[in-house]
Amino acid sequence: MITVEKILSETNGGLNIILDLFPQAKDCVGQKNKHFAIRNERTPSACLRQYDSKKYGRIWQVTDFGGDGRGENAVDLYMREKGFDRSRFNEAILQMAAEYGVRDELNRSLNKPDIRQRDALADEKDGTRRWELKDKFTERELKVLGPRVTQADVEALHWYSVKWISNVKDRKTTIKYSTDNYPIFMRECVIEEATPTQPEKKFYKVYEPFNCDKGFRFSYTPAGAKPRSYINGLSELIKAYKKYNDEEEKLWNAEHGDDKPYKIKKLPEAVICSGERDSLCCRSMGYPPLWFNSETYQLSVDEYKEIMKYVEVLYNIPDIDETGRRKGRELALRFIDIHTAWLPDKLQTFKDNRGKPRKDLRDWLEIHSERKDFRNLLKISMPAKFWVQYFAKDGKPKTEIDTACLYNFLQLNGFYALHDENSANTQFVRVEGNIVKRVNVKDIREFIRRWVVDRFEDRNILNLVLNTTKLSPAALESLQEVDLNFINFTPNSQYFFFPNKTVEVCKPVGESNGIKEYDPGADDLHNYVWEEDVIPHRFKALDDMFEITQSEDEDGQITLDIKIKNVKSHFFGYLINTSRLYWRAETETRFKDDRKSAEEYVKAHPFRIDGDGLTAYEIQEQKRNLINKIFTFGYMLHRYKDSVRAWAPLAMDNKIGDEDECNGRSGKSFFFKVLSFLMKTVKLSGRNPKLMDNPHVFDQVSQFTDMLLVDDCDRYLNLGLFYDNITSDMNVNPKNNRSFTISFDESPKMAFTTNYVPQDFDPSSEARSLYMVFSDWYHQKTEDNDYHETRSIRDDFGKTLYAYDYSEEEWNCDLNFWIQCCRYYLSVKDSGIKPQPPMSNMERRRLKAAMGVNFEDWANGYFSTEGDNLDKFIARDDVFTDYQRFANVKHITMQAFTKKLKAFGKLCPWIDCINPPEYCNSSGRIQKAVQITPELRKTKDMLYVRSMSTDAAAEPPKEQQLQFDGEEDNRPF
Repeated sequence: MITVEKILSETNGGLNIILDLFPQAKDCVGQKNKHFAIRNERTPSACLRQYDSKKYGRIWQVTDFGGDGRGENAVDLYMREKGFDRSRFNEAILQMAAEYGVRDELNRSLNKPDIRQRDALADEKDGTRRWELKDKFTERELKVLGPRVTQADVEALHWYSVKWISNVKDRKTTIKYSTDNYPIFMRECVIEEATPTQPEKKFYKVYEPFNCDKGFRFSYTPAGAKPRSYINGLSELIKAYKKYNDEEEKLWNAEHGDDKPYKIKKLPEAVICSGERDSLCCRSMGYPPLWFNSETYQLSVDEYKEIMKYVEVLYNIPDIDETGRRKGRELALRFIDIHTAWLPDKLQTFKDNRGKPRKDLRDWLEIHSERKDFRNLLKISMPAKFWVQYFAKDGKPKTEIDTACLYNFLQLNGFYALHDENSANTQFVRVEGNIVKRVNVKDIREFIRRWVVDRFEDRNILNLVLNTTKLSPAALESLQEVDLNFINFTPNSQYFFFPNKTVEVCKPVGESNGIKEYDPGADDLHNYVWEEDVIPHRFKALDDMFEITQSEDEDGQITLDIKIKNVKSHFFGYLINTSRLYWRAETETRFKDDRKSAEEYVKAHPFRIDGDGLTAYEIQEQKRNLINKIFTFGYMLHRYKDSVRAWAPLAMDNKIGDEDECNGRSGKSFFFKVLSFLMKTVKLSGRNPKLMDNPHVFDQVSQFTDMLLVDDCDRYLNLGLFYDNITSDMNVNPKNNRSFTISFDESPKMAFTTNYVPQDFDPSSEARSLYMVFSDWYHQKTEDNDYHETRSIRDDFGKTLYAYDYSEEEWNCDLNFWIQCCRYYLSVKDSGIKPQPPMSNMERRRLKAAMGVNFEDWANGYFSTEGDNLDKFIARDDVFTDYQRFANVKHITMQAFTKKLKAFGKLCPWIDCINPPEYCNSSGRIQKAVQITPELRKTKDMLYVRSMSTDAAAEPPKEQQLQFDGEEDNRPF
C-alpha cells in the first residue's frame, strides 16, 4: 500500500516534489536565511528547511510567512498546488506515486512465508492439509483486503486469518506460517446447508495475496471437494434473504392482522464482483457480493434465475483491463437486465503493487472510499436492455426506449462514432475484436431490428425500434466516440490480419520463432484493422520453408547462404526459378541435343537453386539472387519506414541484349502484383518518359497507400526525379483539390520495374535502390531468339496462381512463406545487411547501352588485337576524329565520346585498362608534345590502351561486382 511515508522517503524527504512545485526554491536548499517567493510579492517570504518529523522522519517542509506561517510537507503542498481537497487525499497519494515512480511492489525476499519442514506424523497421510486459525484479523490484514473492510465484513463472508497451514507429501510435512508481510487467509465455502439427515457440505479456499507467483495465490482443500460450478456469496445471499424476510414479516404481522398475509420480498440488490478482495470491499460498502472462482466462469441461465429469486436488481462491476471489459460485455449481453457499472478509465493511470495499471473495485475504493462514492458508481450503471416498462398515470402499462440504455446497448455490441480530426462528418463503425467495419445509420437500425426479432421479443418492442427517432442520424451523433490505433507495425514488428488470426512478426529471440498468433479480440492485442484490409484467407502456421545463414571470410566479408527446406509455397517456387541465372547451363547446355533428357530433368527438378552441372560459383550467384528477393519481399511487407533504410526496389532483367532491345516477360511485375494482395497499392505506368511532368502524377496516393509502383519504366524515364519521394515527404497535388503533403513516415514505399537497363547506376542511385535481377526462366519463344520453348508462370504450376481455383491450402502455404520473408528481413535489418543480387550482367547491359552498337563496332575494329592501336600513345583528337568519320556523326562532344570509350574499356575482354596511372600526370591526363609541322610542336592529350597479357586474355572473364562511376568530368579517364 502506498503511504505518505513511502512517498516522502522515495522523493528525498519530499524535496524532489517541492522543487518541482517551486523551482525558484532551488537556491534555498541548505541556506537557512534565504527566502523564495511563492506568489507575486515584493519581498520573498517562504523558506525551505529540513526537520525531524515524529511521524515521517527527516523530511523537508516549506513555511510561508506571507500566509499562515505554518510549515507544510511536500504532500500537503502538492495537494494544495494541484487542487486536491482532503476528500481526495487517496487520489493525490496515488497520483504522486505514479508521477514519481513510487511503487508498492511485491518483493520475493520480503513477501514470503515462514516455511518449516519435518517428518510426517503417523496420522498425517500424504495429501492431507491441516491448519490453525487466528481468533481475528489484525488491522494490517484488514487493510490488505480493502481500505474499509472490518472484522464484521470478513466474518459475514466466512473469511479467517490463518496462523499456519501444513501439507503432507512424500512423508514430509511442510508448514507454512503467515507473517506480517505474508498473510494467509481462508474462506469456508458452503455448498449445501445441513439438514436433519445430512451434514453441511463445504470446502475451503486458501488465499495468499502476496504470493509473487500469481498462479499460486489460490488453492482448495480438501482436494476434489470444490464443485465445477460454484458461486461464491450465494449461500450468504440466501441467508440474508431469509433473514430479511423474517424481519419484514414480523414487522408486517405486528401492523396487520391475519387477514392480510405477508408477501415475500426480494432484497433490493446484489453485486457481482471480480474477486475475493473486491467482494469484501463491496460488503464493506453495505452491499451483498457475489463472485466467481475465475474470470472465465460462465454464469448459466439456471444460476442467473436462482440469483434473481432473491434480488430486485443485479449489478456487475467488472475489472477494466481487456479481459474484464470483454467478460463484462459478454455478461451484459447474455443477461440484459444486469446493470453494469464500469469503473472510470482514469483508474488505469495509477499503478498497483506489480507496477501494472489499476483495474478493479478495491483499487478504486483506495481512492474513493466513501459509501456515497460507491452509491454514485451504482447509480450510473446501465443494463443492456434498452426499453423500460411502467404504468402510466391512467394505470395502463407503457413501454418506451431509454436513450442512455440504447446507446449503452450499441456500445456493448461494438458500435461507436470514430474520432477523426480531419473530417467534419461523423463516421460510424462497428468494432468486433480488432476488426473495424464502417457502418451507416441504416446498418445500425437493421442490427437492432434483427436482434429484437432473433430474441422473439414482443411486437411492441419491435414497433418501438421501427418508429423511434432516437436512431436518426442526428440522434446517433451522441454515440460514444472511440479513438482506434490502426497502425499495423512498429520499428521492429509487423502485423498481418486474417479472419481467424492476427499474426505479429518480429525478430526471433531466444526460444521465440518471431511469429506470434492472436485470436480475434485477444486481450493483449491493441491494433485494429479495417474490415476491407483483412487478408481474406484463414491462416495456419506451417514449418519454416527456408533458412538463411551468414558467415565471414578471411577478409571479413559477409557471405549469405540459403537452405531450402520445402517448396510448398508456389510463390517460393516462382522466386527460385526467377533466380536461376544459369538455368540454360543446367537444363540445356549439358544435355546438348538430348531434349528429352533435358525435359525429364526439368520435370524432376522444377524448383532447384543448386542444380546439377553448375559450378560452386554459379550456385552461389543464384542463391544470392534468391536471398535478395526474399529480403526485398520482407522489406516491402514491413510498413515501417526508416530514413536509413529508405530504399525502392528496382526490378530488372538479367538477360543481355543488344542496344534498344527490350527484354521482358520474366515475371518482374508478378512479384509486385503479389505484394499488392497485402499492401494498398497505387500503380503508375512508367512507359511515359515525361511521367513526372504531370503535376497531378500522385493524385491517387494518400496516407493509406502502402506501395507506389512505377511499372514498366521507359529507358529514358529519369528515375532520379523520384529520389526525393523515396527518402523524404511526398507532395500530392490532386486534381480540382488542394495539394497536401504526406510525411515520410506515412508515405508509401516505392518500387520500379523496367525492361531496360537504367542509365543512372551511380552512388546516389545505389543508396536509394534495392536492385533485383530476374532470370529469363520465364520467356517467350520467337523467330528472333534461340529459346526452345515458351515458358510462363502458369506452366510451372499447372494453373494460374491466385485465380478462382486456387485452394485455401495453397493460399495458406504462400501466406506462411510471405510472413517468413518478413521475419527474415526483421531479423537482419539492424545488422546493416543489404543483400544485393549478382549485378555483372546488369553492368554489361549498362556498358553496352552506354556505348551503342555503332561505337562498339568501331572500337572493336580500331582497337583490335590484330591492329596497331594497342599498347602505344595515340593523340586523343585523332581517335575522336576517326570515330566521327566512321559513325558519320558531327554533334558528339568529347565528354560523350569519353564515356563511350570508358564503357568499351570495361567490357572488352582483351583490354586491361585505358590510360594506365603510371603514365598520367597529377590531373589524370597523359600529355605529350607532338610535332605538328617541322616548325611547330604542340602538347596534346594522349590515349594509351593497354592490352591484357596473353595468359590473362585466355582466361574466361570472372564475374565482378558492379562498380559505380563517380561524377562526370571532361577528363578522358
